[in-house]
Amino acid sequence: MITVCTCPVPTALPDIVTGAPCYENFGQIQKLVFWRRGHSIVSVGTAEIEATWTALLASATANKAVVSPFIGGASVVAGEARTYGGGNDTLDGIEIIMGSEASTFEARILRYDQETIAALKQLACEQIDVIFINENGQFGWSDLEGTDEFFGFPIEGLFVSDLNLPGYSEPNHNIIRFKLRSNWSDTFKISGATDFALPMTN
Repeated sequence: MITVCTCPVPTALPDIVTGAPCYENFGQIQKLVFWRRGHSIVSVGTAEIEATWTALLASATANKAVVSPFIGGASVVAGEARTYGGGNDTLDGIEIIMGSEASTFEARILRYDQETIAALKQLACEQIDVIFINENGQFGWSDLEGTDEFFGFPIEGLFVSDLNLPGYSEPNHNIIRFKLRSNWSDTFKISGATDFALPMTN
């Protein structure tokens, strides 16, 4: 995906920081929530209520949400720039920025039964979104429409590995990995802390 630029450009540069800076740090991703592509909750306030999730996790319909086991070593690595040129191909040898690569999420699922892992693998057959949960029980969610409606982030290329048996000094584990499309974090928001998100299970 490339940055969409308006032409002609506005008379003045757009404001970047409005009011006091609002610093954010999401911390450690400890669980993932998945649901089918495009599902949403009416507002972040509603998503911060336990009863909302009780219903979604117990649902037997298309709006069902599922929660991963606890994960370790989780990180999202931002995609690098996609470039063209350099050398004699472009003016002054300066590359043209064509956009960015997808970002990569990866984590380990430590010492978990393989029946659960097999169920996770089946999610690769679906078009799904992800929501992140951190150590404070906060949700990392997408304000996709800029209206406070609570969405997940579309993911592609979900991969759940077979069991790694590293032996004496490292626990058994499976790898979970997927891609987030470029510019995915433009709508990234952090909910308030909850005491129910981390204990959630199906």
